[in-house]
Amino acid sequence: MKAVKSIKQQIPENHDMNNMMETFRDMVNHCIRIGLKYNCSTLKRLSLLSYHELHQYDILSSYKLNAISQACGRLSQMKRDIRKGKNVKSPFVKKSYLVNCYGFKINNSLMSIPFEPRQPINILLNNHTVKFLSDPVLKVHSFTLTAFNISICISKEIDMIECTKIVGIDRNLRNVTVGNGELVTFYKTNKLLSIKQNTVYARSGFHRNDHRKKRQYYKSLQQRLQNRTKQYLHKISKNIMDNAVETKSIIVFEDLKGIRKLYRKGNGQGNKYRGKLNGWQFYELQRQIEYKAKWVGIPVVFIDPKRTSKLCPICGDRIQEDKQNRRKLLCINCGKSMDRDVVASMNIAHKAWSRFNHARGDTCEGQSDVFESAMSEPKLSDYDDVVIRILDVSKSVTGFGSR
Repeated sequence: MKAVKSIKQQIPENHDMNNMMETFRDMVNHCIRIGLKYNCSTLKRLSLLSYHELHQYDILSSYKLNAISQACGRLSQMKRDIRKGKNVKSPFVKKSYLVNCYGFKINNSLMSIPFEPRQPINILLNNHTVKFLSDPVLKVHSFTLTAFNISICISKEIDMIECTKIVGIDRNLRNVTVGNGELVTFYKTNKLLSIKQNTVYARSGFHRNDHRKKRQYYKSLQQRLQNRTKQYLHKISKNIMDNAVETKSIIVFEDLKGIRKLYRKGNGQGNKYRGKLNGWQFYELQRQIEYKAKWVGIPVVFIDPKRTSKLCPICGDRIQEDKQNRRKLLCINCGKSMDRDVVASMNIAHKAWSRFNHARGDTCEGQSDVFESAMSEPKLSDYDDVVIRILDVSKSVTGFGSR
């Protein structure tokens, strides 16, 4: 199986590279205009129509081929959005960038990209990039240049890990719960809410009557918010992946759809509540775990989120909510009081187990070849045997408790 990812680093500003990126952007937009004129989105036809018209741009021909490919991808995406009834965005490129998969070379810590015949531009790679690219198994495909960064696309062939266990991930606003019938881990995400709130306070404190400076200030705050959020989620996803590789466990997510539609203006919710829920980074954690799992050979599956917090993970009966403590769920049949996030993560794991191991599972699918060996059923004999672990990645301190 082939896994693809990219490695990114910052680079100093270069006048020649900036000119190349602006020229590349103009070529992509030129090809898009041709594609819209002739209603063309296939690479072969768009190449025949636009390649000879790009002779007016003073740049190497390899960049012209990549510009046509980029325009083709944007036109194809626009047609897919039209077929699905989505809001169609403009396919034209606003920011300057550059993509190339031909003619570049990497020699230790020096990367040479084509600029003019026999006159490349050299970029110094940092120690992290050099160490990552030193793996002989990796294959470098292309690079992408932006104003201050370079992203190198790499791939490798991986072998899927033979999994014998399964873990469910329940994403919430204040925590991420990962567990099965043996161990449940709470990853605190309260820090993300405080980061978001601090950004809102910083924005409200700007009183200068200058729209240009205000826009720059807001942009820097938003970039800082995104960087801190991604860094925090990277720590959580890395810990989840390390545990999954160590225990040889399949990762299961709920297939969440339509979350943003629930918190739109006019739904009878307050502004603060809608702002808090619309700032929930539920997909970013899924994205990070998906590409990291694919890179190490851990399968990731999705299940229907229906009733994952309403059924008892021990007996399967419907559980009731405690009126005094909304976080607790009570099963009348078992007489157990359980945290709702623990219940959800355990039910997610069992639902995926039923799907892949029972011919009459919840999705009526037969046994999958994802499991190379027999898997024990994650249903519990007693909720008291579950180990509850609380982890705060911002402090790197782990607290243990058993119930």
